[in-house]
Amino acid sequence: MLQSVNGAMTQAIQNHPNFDGDDYAYLAAKGWTDQQILARWSQEASAGAGPCRWTAPQAAAKLNATIRSAKK
Repeated sequence: MLQSVNGAMTQAIQNHPNFDGDDYAYLAAKGWTDQQILARWSQEASAGAGPCRWTAPQAAAKLNATIRSAKK
């Protein structure tokens, strides 16, 4: 299970229709709180956007670099 910056990931995060583990990891590594992430995902969902996927090569590279940088 992924961990939030401040401990266990909330059920609200895990059950959100726009949940994506990589997107969560990216935003958490950037310093976003679970509340901020939920607000962002809810706003995107209400606009008709689905989960952000990090599958394109450039996106995956950005994700990995951000997570590595946050662990330093």
